[in-house]
Parts: sequence; C-alpha cells; structure tokens
Amino acid sequence: MGTIERLAVDLLRVCQQNDSAELKILLHQLVETVSTPGDITCLIGPVMKLLPSHNTNVKKTAYSVLPRICSRNPETALLAANTILQDCRDPNPIVKCLALSTFCSLPSILQEHAGPVLNAALKDGNPRVRQTAVIGCGRVFKHLPDLLFEQGFIDRLYECIRDSDPGVVTSSLLTLDTILASEGGVVVSRNMAAYLLRRLQDFPDPQLATVLEVIGKYKPQEEEELFQELSILDPYLVRSSGAAVVVNCIKLFLKLTEERHPQLKSEIIHRVVPVLKQFLSSGSPRDSTDYVLDFLLFMNQDSDWLIPFSDSPHLFYPKNYDTDLALALKKLRLLPYICTESNFKEILHNLEQEYCRIPKTCTDAMTCVCLISGRVPLAGSKCLNVLITLMDSSDCHVCENVLRTLQDFNLAGFKDDEIRSIIRKILMKIDLSVKDVPYVLPILLGEFGELIEDQSPYVLESLAHNFELYDDCMQSLTLTAALKMFLKMPAKCQHSLGEIMEKCIHDMMRNDSEKMLGLQQRALKYYHLLKADVHLVKKMLTTQN
Repeated sequence: MGTIERLAVDLLRVCQQNDSAELKILLHQLVETVSTPGDITCLIGPVMKLLPSHNTNVKKTAYSVLPRICSRNPETALLAANTILQDCRDPNPIVKCLALSTFCSLPSILQEHAGPVLNAALKDGNPRVRQTAVIGCGRVFKHLPDLLFEQGFIDRLYECIRDSDPGVVTSSLLTLDTILASEGGVVVSRNMAAYLLRRLQDFPDPQLATVLEVIGKYKPQEEEELFQELSILDPYLVRSSGAAVVVNCIKLFLKLTEERHPQLKSEIIHRVVPVLKQFLSSGSPRDSTDYVLDFLLFMNQDSDWLIPFSDSPHLFYPKNYDTDLALALKKLRLLPYICTESNFKEILHNLEQEYCRIPKTCTDAMTCVCLISGRVPLAGSKCLNVLITLMDSSDCHVCENVLRTLQDFNLAGFKDDEIRSIIRKILMKIDLSVKDVPYVLPILLGEFGELIEDQSPYVLESLAHNFELYDDCMQSLTLTAALKMFLKMPAKCQHSLGEIMEKCIHDMMRNDSEKMLGLQQRALKYYHLLKADVHLVKKMLTTQN
C-alpha cells in the first residue's frame, strides 16, 4: 500500500476522533500531500468525511484542501455541495466564512447556487461574513465573469460601500476595482467621494490608505468643493502612525492641486518631509520604510522632492543589506538624487569604504557613483578617483564591476590627465591576450586613444590580432574604436584598421549567421565611405555617440 493510500485509510479510521493527537498529525500530512504532484483520488472519501466535522480546526483543514482536490477531480465539488451549502447557513460565523470562501472557488457549483448564497451572505449580520462574501465575489469573477453582471452583483457591491463595517467597505472598493478594471475600475461619484471623506476617521490605517487611493478617482469640479476636500484630508498628511496613509494622502493632494494650485506643492513638501524622514529612520517598521522609498523613487525626476533629504544622507545608507537586500538597493538607487555639492564627499566616502566593496551591493553602489558624477559636476573628479581606487582592490569581483561601470561613465569635460590616468590604470589591470577583454577598453580607445598615443596603437594592434576570439558586441566596439583611432592617428592605426576590416569583410563571409553578416555589411559600408569621404565617416561616428 502506497503512502497516500495509507494516509486515506488512517484518516477514515480516526476521522471521528476530533481532538486526537493522531488526527492532528494526519491532517498536517493531508495538507502537505495535496500540495504535491500525483494521484490523490483516494483522499476524496476521507475529505468528504471530514467536512461535516463539528471541530472548527478539522473543518478548516478540510476546506483548505478541498479546492486543490477539486482542481484535479472536478466532480468532487458536486459530492461536497450539500455540506458546503449547509455550512454557508451555519450560525457560527467562522464556519460560514470557511464554507463561503471555499464555495466561491469551486466553479462547478457556482452557476446554480452563487446567487442565493452570495445574496444571503452580503446581508448577514456578521461583518466578517459580509466581507468574506465581498471578497468571494472577486473569486467568482475569476471563474465566471459574466455571472456577477447577469445577476446584479455589481450594484450589490456598490451598495456595500455604505456598509457600517470599514473592512466591508474597503473590500468592496478593491473588488469592484478588480472586476471593472477593463472599464477603468470602480467609478467614484461626487456623492461617494463625499461619503468616504466623511468616514475617513472610521478606517484603520491599512484600510484608510486604500480609501484615499480610491477617492483620488474623483476630481472636484468647484473651488469650494476642492478646498473642503483638502481641509478634510489635511490632518492625514502628517499622520505618523502609517506611511501608506501619508504617502497616499500626498499623492491625492498633488493630484487635486497640480492644475489649479501648483503653488501649494512647496508647502506640501515642507510639511511632509519631516514625517517621511521619521519613516526612514532607524527603528521604523520595514513596511513603512519600503512605502516611502517607493514613493521617492517614483518622484526621483522631481528634484523638489529629493533635495530636502540632502541634509540627511544617512537615512539612505543601507543598514541590513544581509537580511533585506531589496530595501538596501532601493536606498542606493535614491542616493544620487539627494547628492549635492555640500554632501557628495560624505556620500562617496561611504560608498567607497563599504557598499562598493560588498558583493551584494557592489554593482548598484558603483552605478550610484556613476550617476553622482553626472548629476553633481563638482563631484566628477572625486567619483573617478573612487573608481580608480577600487580598481586596486584585491577582490576581482570589485575590479570587474569597476570596469563594467566605466562603460557608462561620461568622461566628457574631464581633464586629459584624469582620463589618461584611468585608461593607463585599466591597461594595467586587464590581459589583452584573453577573449574576455572588458568592453570599456575599445570604448575608451575610440574616444580618447590619442591621449596615450604611446600605447593605444599597440593596444589596438593586439585587439585586431585577437579579433576572432571576441563576442559580437566586443567585435562591433573594436571596429568602431579602430575607425575612430584611424581618423585621429591615421599613420599609426591604418594597419590595425585594415586587419580588422579584412577579418570583418572576408574572413567572416564564411560565417552566414545574421550577426556576422551585419558586422560584415557595416565594415563594407565604412570601407567604401572612407574611400569616398573621410569627413562623412567622422560625422557618422560622432552621431552614433
């Protein structure tokens, strides 16, 4: 007898022993078994026996596994229908909720029974049952989307928005938003917005955040109505108990004022930044910090929102990157946008000493350095020095990341000595004889090869010699570098360019892959253009940049 068959036999043997230790063990095994692949038909009988149990924990387990069993054996729902319908009328709200939630997940019995079951549950005297029914409507929609519309449940859900229980209200709003997503979500009228605004104080923070988001779907038409709404919302801008409430209230304020009263933006920022800083500070709940970081990332193109945090860069230094890497990386993504001429030295010092040297944050920290260079002109040289210093790290992972970062580092405007220094440093760190030469080398040679005229022609010669070893991207970059260097130093680079052209045009004709043919055609184009008009080639290469 197999393990599943043995479990079925044991469950049938002890299914009436509601409080036995053996039954508790078997129920745990049942939950694990139905989650694994394989034939579980033999468990249908035991689960049917467990469903009518008067023990809430036993019934809870039976209902939790029933949808999984029915997904593999749809006829099981018909066998369980009478018990489920009976439990949907049970005086115990816990039992009623269990049955109702499962019922809404079984499409084979929904068509016939959904109407009376859901209508009764939506009128139930227990708010938990009503909320389960509202959520159940969302599940029914997934299985039978037309049923809710045909039987008038959309109007019933709109009526539930006026329920006395805040949980029922928010669940109704969310369910309608899902069901009506193709039409733009739940429709918020003037009366509904006014009603929700009057009830704001009834909602706990998580539900209040949802209500604020929904209210944003309505736009006041009159000035008096607008300022009345802003007046009601005002206290929630600085509600320190919930980040989601504050952030959603900020978004709503901005939406309401951006067209007719944009001058209020600076006042909003001034009021809320201290509260947002509290949510970012040490000891704040993780969810609150995450919510604020997501908001600031959304606003990162608006410096008015980020600059007020420039006096507190420590709030964006990742603390628990070993246990919460996602949060740490969000902070690193924001650091460039709070970086200013007054704090960039502190920020770069922290990046260099810690985050650029840790494998988990290395890539993102160096990207941060690169962005700071572009955003804060005075920080450019310091950023470059950070990368040069990191290239001396004994950790090869760190050095490799520096080379990748330098591909996107804009050296325009830097002094020749600084550029010369970084190129020579790179040449000291790489092996030109291998196939995995970093992409940054041909990029820098093409742009600044003339600054190390004593070395660059020989480096290009090495790249030309090993051209066949490289991947498609490296070959394309090397061709471009050779063309640019030839235009600047024709006598010293003509031979290497010729060798690369030869390999692109003739040697690659034997390879009919699409990428190779593309490189061949590109080389041919430049070959003919060089013969016809050198200045046109220079213009084309400049445009590509």
